[in-house]
Amino acid sequence: MSMYPCELHCHSVHSDGSFQISELQQAARADDLALIALTDHNTVSGWDDLDDGIIPAIRGIEWTTYFGHILVLGCKDFVDWRDARPYNIDCKLSEAREKGGVIGIAHPCQIGSPVCTGGRFEFEIEDWSLVDYVEVLHDDLRAFSNENDNAPVFWTNLLDRGFKLAAVYGRDWHAYSRGGHYGVTYIDIDGEVNEANALEAIKAGRTVVSGGFGFSVKVAANGREYRLGETVPEGEAELLFDVDLSSRGDKLSDERLEFTSIKIFTNGGEVALEIPCDSKSAKLILEKGKWYRAELWGFIDGFNKHMAITSPVYCEY
Repeated sequence: MSMYPCELHCHSVHSDGSFQISELQQAARADDLALIALTDHNTVSGWDDLDDGIIPAIRGIEWTTYFGHILVLGCKDFVDWRDARPYNIDCKLSEAREKGGVIGIAHPCQIGSPVCTGGRFEFEIEDWSLVDYVEVLHDDLRAFSNENDNAPVFWTNLLDRGFKLAAVYGRDWHAYSRGGHYGVTYIDIDGEVNEANALEAIKAGRTVVSGGFGFSVKVAANGREYRLGETVPEGEAELLFDVDLSSRGDKLSDERLEFTSIKIFTNGGEVALEIPCDSKSAKLILEKGKWYRAELWGFIDGFNKHMAITSPVYCEY
C-alpha cells in the first residue's frame, strides 16, 4: 500500500485564512504532508498562486452557505452555488459532478446557529450517490469534541442506506498551529502523487482518517487481495492490518495515549470483531449486503476514543 498523509481542507488569505498560498504550501511541506487541497470559501482566486513544485495541490472550493458547507475538488468549470437551497442541492451537485468535481460534506455535525450559522449540514440531499466523501473527523481531535463523536454516526447512517462514501479528516487549516491535536487523511494513491491520482483514490474510497497514526487494512479472499472501497465476496476472509503507532508521532501534542484494540464495524455501527491493537491479521465471515470498516481504538487522556477510521469495503449484494 502507498498511504500518503494529506490535508484536504485548507484556507488562505483569498478567503478567511491567514496564509499566503506559498506559506500554506510551505507549512504543509514542513508538516511532512504529501498533498493538500486548497478549499477557500466561495472562491478559486488562489488557484493561480499554487506551486506544485512546493507540494502537490488539489484545486478546490468550499461552497459556504446558510445550509451547510460542501467541498468540491477538481471541478475546473464554474458551478453557480449561490442559489443553492435545501430543495435544489441535488441539481448543483449533479452539475459539479458532470464537470469533474469530487464532492465532500464538510464538518456535518459542527455547531450551527446562532454560533456558526451554516456550519451544520442541513441540505436535503435525495441522491447521496452524488457525494464522494464525508469529513468524519474535523479540526482539533482532543477528547472533548462532541462534533467528532457525532459525525461518524452521521456517516454510518448513510452507509447503512447503501451509499458508498469515503471517510476523510479535515483540519480546516486557516493559520499556523496554536496547539491542539490535528490529524490527516491517508490516501492510497497509485503512481505519482498529484491531483488526478489523489482524486481517483478518493472517489474509489481508498482513504483512512487518522489522528496521525499509520493504520490500514486489506481483505484477502478467493485468492486475491481487496483494497478499501472495493466490493468483496461473501464468506470467510482474512483481514490484513498495517499498523504503525509511531507514525507522525512528532506531530502530536502532549496527550496521554494508550492504544488498546482494533475494531471491525459493520451495519448499524455494530462491532463484528475486536482484537488487540498489535494484531497483523484476523479471520471474519463477511455477510452479503454489508459494509465493513476497521477502527483503531485507545485512550486519549483517559477517554476511550477512535484514533483511526478506515473507509469501508462492501460485501457483494
